[in-house]
Amino acid sequence: MKIKSKKNINISLAEKIFQENEENVYLCYQCRKCTSGCPSHAYMDHSPSELIRFVQQGMIEEIKKSNTIWICLSCQTCSTRCPQGIDIAHIIDSLKIMLQDKKIKARSKYPKVYKDIRSFNDLWMKMLKYLGRMYEPGLVGIYNFLCGNPLKDMGLAFKMVKKGKLNFIPSIKKPLLMMKIFMKAKRLK
Repeated sequence: MKIKSKKNINISLAEKIFQENEENVYLCYQCRKCTSGCPSHAYMDHSPSELIRFVQQGMIEEIKKSNTIWICLSCQTCSTRCPQGIDIAHIIDSLKIMLQDKKIKARSKYPKVYKDIRSFNDLWMKMLKYLGRMYEPGLVGIYNFLCGNPLKDMGLAFKMVKKGKLNFIPSIKKPLLMMKIFMKAKRLK
């Protein structure tokens, strides 16, 4: 994708990313390996490589309008595939934090999708906070219930339990430690 900027390039965004994360976005030469491995690219307005180009050129308005950072799964595939060693997932997380600090929310043609993503993320974080680890059956069960489809994955769940791949009782690991971590992070904000 060719991005034409009518204004002079604004490098302040790239500098801010570098100061906060020590990630140099100018190392990116647009090979698109990050994009070719991204499992959620098909749902994004702009690819991860285009997002990095926006950061290089300081195009914060384009980033605000895009759903790319909100659709990102934080799976680290882009970071792993980058031949320049740029931690793209970390940059995306930083952009999310920057926009959330400015009270900017995701925009989309599909508001229900974003509501579902937000619900899933909130539920994920609460489970992690209170159980100390992820409990997938609870996460999926509660999420499906909240989305109005409580029986959606029951057939698959029973097959997985039968094969010993899934437990209905969560394993709880150091929940007090996780709660302390969450409280400390909240104070740092």
